[in-house]
Amino acid sequence: MIKDYISGFLGVLRRERVFNLMLAVSLLILLGGLGFSLFETQSESWWVRFGNGIWWALVTLTTVGYGDVVPQSFWGRLVGVGLMLGGVLSLSLLTATVASVFVERKFRRERGLEPIKTINHILILGWHYDGEVLLDQLLKRLPAPVPVVLVNKLPPEQSERLKERFHPYEVLYLWGDPSREDILQKANVRMAQKAIILADRQEGETAAQVDQRTLLTALTLKSLNAKIRVLAELLQPENRPHLERAGVDEVLVRGQYDSLLLAGALASPGLYHILATLLTAEGQNLWPVAVPLHFHGRPLGEMAALLKERHQALPVAVYTEGQALALDDLLSGEPSGIDEFIRRKFTETGMTHLFGRTKVDCLVNPPDSFILGPHQTLVVIALRRPIL
Repeated sequence: MIKDYISGFLGVLRRERVFNLMLAVSLLILLGGLGFSLFETQSESWWVRFGNGIWWALVTLTTVGYGDVVPQSFWGRLVGVGLMLGGVLSLSLLTATVASVFVERKFRRERGLEPIKTINHILILGWHYDGEVLLDQLLKRLPAPVPVVLVNKLPPEQSERLKERFHPYEVLYLWGDPSREDILQKANVRMAQKAIILADRQEGETAAQVDQRTLLTALTLKSLNAKIRVLAELLQPENRPHLERAGVDEVLVRGQYDSLLLAGALASPGLYHILATLLTAEGQNLWPVAVPLHFHGRPLGEMAALLKERHQALPVAVYTEGQALALDDLLSGEPSGIDEFIRRKFTETGMTHLFGRTKVDCLVNPPDSFILGPHQTLVVIALRRPIL
């Protein structure tokens, strides 16, 4: 990543001809040193005069003016006049050009036009009226500082306001259509770990058109990074099978739980308020806790007692998450004819993800005698995320 950043910065300097200006300044210093050594003959050694001349030219050009070495002859002072005039012009051009490069990069970064260089980040593709709430809850629930990259077409002032609001977190912004391959590549999708596709409804679009763009975005994501975990939002529930066939791990239909919450609020207002409290990141909340290695093969009751004692946490569920097997997991890292043949055949049939999406097995209210194992996670109610 550092190598790419340096090479990109050097490319900008080369495009702005900064190196040509630096060469001109160096030649000016060299000519000043030669002129000093030719006309100032107080020292017997030419190399001593040349060294003093280089030092004098550098000090004069940068307007430092130590005064330890000065020309005494008429022609030496004439060289000094030319050096001063040439130095003012060349250094002004050099500093102005370098400053403009930094200003341009800052401007492009603020406008979301610079490629993303971070890794292991989360992509939020698209935006809607509830996007700010989603970002706020996501950042509060992440176990560690994880970079979040927003990819959408928000106005620059709105993206700047979002970055200022979530300043303690690493929130980056890239302007563009998230369904386009070149935009996803600029978002460094190959090095991302997760992606959320929002049902971004533009003015005049139908629900079917929004879902079609969501499907296109999911297909583009999986073609660029088959191992990325994708969560997508739909407007029409009948389009769920299409996203599942595209390899999307989790599909949420907007408003699918609204009726359940409304019915709960009508039947039992207290239950509704409890559910609303658990669904927000403030106060008592639902937190995932990975089962530590030393609890594998032991009953749930032992870990529950420890969580209760240390964190006042109450386990309410346990789930096992199995990783889906991708085609790249079976092929060797070295290119070969056999690997290319297998990859081509599986691509023709659309089976680049061999066993589909990640499988999650859930058990709500498990008994204390439940035996814990690898790849399992407890869901607990606690004030903050417990750390064992």
